[in-house]
Amino acid sequence: MAPLKENNRLKAIPFKIIVATLLLIATIWVASSVLDLTAVVTAIVSLPAQTALVIFLLGAISWLLRGLRTWILFEQLPLTEALGMSFVHNTANNLAPMRLGELALPMLARWLGNVEFSVGLTSLLWIRLLDLISLVGISVCIVFLPKAGTIMLALLAALVFLTPLLIAIIVPKTQHIRLPQILEQARSQLMYEAQNGKRLHRMWRLTILAWLSKIMGMGVLLATLSGIPMTDVITTILGAELSSILPIHGLAGAGSYEAGGIIGSTFMGLSPVLALEMTIQLHIYVLSLTAVFGILGVLLLLKRTLHG
Repeated sequence: MAPLKENNRLKAIPFKIIVATLLLIATIWVASSVLDLTAVVTAIVSLPAQTALVIFLLGAISWLLRGLRTWILFEQLPLTEALGMSFVHNTANNLAPMRLGELALPMLARWLGNVEFSVGLTSLLWIRLLDLISLVGISVCIVFLPKAGTIMLALLAALVFLTPLLIAIIVPKTQHIRLPQILEQARSQLMYEAQNGKRLHRMWRLTILAWLSKIMGMGVLLATLSGIPMTDVITTILGAELSSILPIHGLAGAGSYEAGGIIGSTFMGLSPVLALEMTIQLHIYVLSLTAVFGILGVLLLLKRTLHG
């Protein structure tokens, strides 16, 4: 049965690619019908040099911090290989359809560090859990910052300092809960991560700093282009970024990313057309960083590729 299931999964890949391509085409068609895409792109290119530099540096810092997190996660790897792994994994995740790019992390970990595929997959789930907590927590604090000021700053501080403690307390308490065999190894890995205090704190700090940097870069970009306060565009960012957890999206995230941004924008009362324009600009920013760091990641792994 196992070979049959594996064959079915492999046969499903071409279908997923076809659906993803159709989603990309549909997204471009819809966007070109309601927007002047040339003007959308021109607005980004016409950003003041200083603003563009700040936005790029904030995005670059986020990529580098994620690379350092990968180095801690797979501590047997040299720094350059860990950075290369992180850059290539995130590039694959941003470009490949239907979450297929996520598999790059356990595959690269197996190739570079002889890490079992299941362990690499569990490690992926672990960092994605940290990402989810960070993204939602930071976004909520920024959204309510104008109304709740000091309270939101205190909540953000609590998020930064108390989350590792809560994880260390809560995760071990799940050890008595019966889980399917396939999830037992995942829980064992999470137990290890939760009980390794120094490692947990370092990974959490890198995660939240990476998200703060990324959200700030995106917020500055949209606020500059749209003239809307940063606190009012944060739900657009949150919706677009949370869409990445969905199993269905087109090539380079097309379709679901834009839909997520539009849905997020409704919470601030923004029009769907404006939301679509902002989300496309956000998407271009993400893909531009992806191209830069994807190439850098390949170059960092090139030595290992050539010499085995």
